[in-house]
Amino acid sequence: MTEFFSQNQIDEIRECFNVYCPDGKVASASQLRCVLRSLGYSPTAAKTAEYFRRHKKTKAIDFATFLEIAKEEQSSGDPLTEIIKALKGIDREGRRSMPSRELRAILSSVGERLSHQEIDFLLSQVEVNGMVPHQKLIQFLAR
Repeated sequence: MTEFFSQNQIDEIRECFNVYCPDGKVASASQLRCVLRSLGYSPTAAKTAEYFRRHKKTKAIDFATFLEIAKEEQSSGDPLTEIIKALKGIDREGRRSMPSRELRAILSSVGERLSHQEIDFLLSQVEVNGMVPHQKLIQFLAR
């Protein structure tokens, strides 16, 4: 793994792993997701469950196995870049904004669905006159 991560990165990852997994093993998919998120990754619940199932089958998820998962997560696309691409795909007319009701429908029905409260909070931060400017949404998500 040292060819992918520097020794300093491995040390930081190990420190985080040890904080969240004091017994040296990941016990659940939710624990795995928590450790990955604390390192700055943004795996979905489904992706985390897939990692857990795939790696738990063959052996316990110890630090070496966790490092393999972290490498996979590091190699996956940047979530913000993926969101920008999705917004460009939706914006066929080049308006660079979308009706808030359209965003609400997408967030409540596609992928990892948000709750009504989460959507309401998001819209309260980015909505302008019933529209959601893409740039304002991206800036909010990047925080």
